[in-house]
Amino acid sequence: MRGADATRYEVDPPIATAREPKELPRARACLHSAAMEAHRLKGQSFAMTRRLLRLCLFLALLLAPWHAAAVELRPGQGVPDLAAHLRYASDPGADLATMLNRFRTGQFGPDLDIHMLDSNYAPEAWAATELINASIADGRAPDPFAITLDIPVVSEVDLYLIREDGLTENLLTYSIFSAFDPAQHAATRLRTPIFEIAPQERVILLAHIKFGPFQSLQMALETPSELEGSTFSSGIALAAFYAFSVACLVFFVGFFLALRDWTSLFYALLYFFGLGLVAVTDGLLFRFLYPNRPDLQSAVGFFILFALSGSGFLLAGHGFGQNGAVRMARSVRALALLSALGFLASLASPGTYAAMAAYVLLGLMVVLALASGGAWRQRQGATHAISLWLAVATVLAILAVLVLTVTGWGGNAVQPALAIKLVYATLLIATITSFAAQFIMIRRQHAQAVAEKVAALEQEAKRSQELLEAEQNYSRARDLAQLRQRQLATASHDFRQPLASLRMTLDGLGDQVDPELRKRLGEAFDYMEELTGDYLSETAPDAPPPSHSGGEDEPYALSLILQTVHQMFHDEAVSRGLRLDMVESSATVTVPPIVLMRIVSNLVSNAVKYTRQGRVLIGVRRRATGPELWVCDTGPGMTAEQIETFRQEGQKGAQSEGHGLGLAVCFGLAQEHGLHLRVHSLPGRGTVFCLAAPPAA
Repeated sequence: MRGADATRYEVDPPIATAREPKELPRARACLHSAAMEAHRLKGQSFAMTRRLLRLCLFLALLLAPWHAAAVELRPGQGVPDLAAHLRYASDPGADLATMLNRFRTGQFGPDLDIHMLDSNYAPEAWAATELINASIADGRAPDPFAITLDIPVVSEVDLYLIREDGLTENLLTYSIFSAFDPAQHAATRLRTPIFEIAPQERVILLAHIKFGPFQSLQMALETPSELEGSTFSSGIALAAFYAFSVACLVFFVGFFLALRDWTSLFYALLYFFGLGLVAVTDGLLFRFLYPNRPDLQSAVGFFILFALSGSGFLLAGHGFGQNGAVRMARSVRALALLSALGFLASLASPGTYAAMAAYVLLGLMVVLALASGGAWRQRQGATHAISLWLAVATVLAILAVLVLTVTGWGGNAVQPALAIKLVYATLLIATITSFAAQFIMIRRQHAQAVAEKVAALEQEAKRSQELLEAEQNYSRARDLAQLRQRQLATASHDFRQPLASLRMTLDGLGDQVDPELRKRLGEAFDYMEELTGDYLSETAPDAPPPSHSGGEDEPYALSLILQTVHQMFHDEAVSRGLRLDMVESSATVTVPPIVLMRIVSNLVSNAVKYTRQGRVLIGVRRRATGPELWVCDTGPGMTAEQIETFRQEGQKGAQSEGHGLGLAVCFGLAQEHGLHLRVHSLPGRGTVFCLAAPPAA
């Protein structure tokens, strides 16, 4: 028979004799036919039997325990993911021989069925697989290999190699409660010594593991060269990660020292303990700080966990306090005290339940820190979408890692050490992005404030320049005014002698002059003498400042001023073909008469001088606030710009022959003596001046 399904039947050859009867060939033919029929029936029976055997074998394979196929090893190549070929069983009380027998009989399953919350002790399990060196047995030397295990914060590991002849080798015996042994580590992974597997040799790899807080198992079979390369690359990656993390911590401290922002200091404290948690997961604190004190492992790990949650609660409380939520801030700070109590409880009962309490506090801390951080970003300025969404995504990732760690649902799909590093680095990037954005915003605000200050200084310098120019103009105007006063005083003094001579001449004429004319000339001489006397008294070195009120004089009728001005300019108006009309009034005022005389005479003089046709009217209107003295003409009028120009001394029109003092003197006198002078003018229609005076008491 060849093959499982091949079946061969043989028939003995016929026996030949010397003499055969004639019937013998016929009988032999019948016998042969009968034999062939029997053979056919027997073949059908065997075919039916084979079908039944195949069905039974198929059912047996379905109902029998599953057996894993052996992992084939190629020459010079390892198996980077040996955990994918592992089979698991959990029986804390079983010994090595029992579990080896169970594996050989197919009682190991494909799932690691352990959970963190099963008890307050480290969950344990057995894992096994079968290896076969597929190299050709042509006399070549055995292939060297080493096993590496990545199990973060594992409690105990026993790794056995069982050969075909029953020889059992203890490749690794590791305990977290033993001193650090560099020979058992390749960077952050556990490793076995180099062992050999001969060509075509079958071995069983059996591991007994007591897990820590993470029920994740990564195992690899590596050649010596592969082990050396993976250890080197892992060391470079670790150095880069820790260098980046330390640089970020320095950034936070520098930010605090530069701006005195306590939020950055709290972030530095939070990420300091976060980096400590990563170092505990990688086993670096045990390796470099207390390698000969394994009894500190549990206490240091729980201290880092609870210190991380406590610093996060302090950060969140500070953030809520800055945003005015005082009660919320106090409640969150109280959770930091709860973290301290949790650490004290972990010293009394270190185990799974204490770790679970730390995980719950960590999850709560992450949520509160995110909430307070968002409020802090809004207080600092516009919230940056990139950093905000990055922070939200990282918080969700942290919560997912915590849930998978506590429940064990992640299995080997989640590598805790790598996940913690990614979460930590992402949080660092998100926080630094927020601080960098805040720093940029502060720089912009500072630049804007500097620019505004520079603009304010420029405006102040401009105003100072204008004040300097105004002071210089005022000094020139004051000097000019003093010169004009001296000139006016000199002129007034010079006028007094001719006026006295004219008055003497007028008095000498006696009856030769018409009485009416003599009266008018006398009033004119009186006005001129009083005017020159006032100029001399005002320009004297010890002259008191002019009074701005007219209430100290006796009341007098405004008609006196109107009549005098009318007599002074009546003849001139007639000579120019104009009518100078006056409306009598009985209103009385206490304004010094010389002031009104000077203002009204200037206004009437200008009106008569520049009015080509029509008339000039002077009169008084009674108002509730006091009498108003009006001077109206039908002259060319003025625009608002011209009025504003003529109010300044030395400014005059193109056709003016004077010195540009008339209107300026009128407005100046009115302002000095508390009077209000208004102008209403339409170009081509005429001008109206209104001088409001206070009524007599």
